[in-house]
Amino acid sequence: MRIVRMVRSSRNRCNDPWNLVVVALFTFLLSGCMEALQSNQPDTILPPSALPSMAIVVPSESVPSAMPEIIPTQINPTVDGVEGVATATPAPTAEIVLPSPTATIPPPFILSTRAPQSNEERWREQQINRIVFEPMRIYTTARSELWWYDPINQQHVLLGTFMGDFSAQAAFTLRDKNLDALEVPYNVNKSYGLTALSPALIARINAAGGSEWIETYVVITPDLVGR
Repeated sequence: MRIVRMVRSSRNRCNDPWNLVVVALFTFLLSGCMEALQSNQPDTILPPSALPSMAIVVPSESVPSAMPEIIPTQINPTVDGVEGVATATPAPTAEIVLPSPTATIPPPFILSTRAPQSNEERWREQQINRIVFEPMRIYTTARSELWWYDPINQQHVLLGTFMGDFSAQAAFTLRDKNLDALEVPYNVNKSYGLTALSPALIARINAAGGSEWIETYVVITPDLVGR
């Protein structure tokens, strides 16, 4: 404002040469200050988007490759007013059980085998509900067949037919044929008129353990009656 007043006063005093000199000098100094101020400013002003960006480079050694595993901690309860201490709980590990080298192998399972049967036991196995007569009973028949069971070959063998009286020592049901029968003792080649057995049949009887007497049977039929 002072400068303006001086300029105005200088205008009013155009006839004063000293005032003109002062105004010119002041104008020269003012223009020099302005040039000095303008010289301190940068040549070009870039917008914010055009300013160079500074990249921050972080060394690879300072960056962790993986986050460490966080193991939960277990806080012990307070005992008698003393605060518990945090303890780290170890991570569970898988337990691998290896077979013991000294483990014993169990013995092989063996099925129990049936003991071999005697010839008499095989013959008794053919009889169901066997009833023994004491004393023996006498029967008579108009015509009956006399059978022998070969325990070795497991076959029923016909010895022949006969008639008349005979003795029975037991009664039973024949398993294979489901027939009622009487057990009859037989004197080989002598009883009931059956005296012509073949040598082959005699050999089979001897091989089964028979000698003079063997057990035979007669199927109960209407031709057979008791005395």
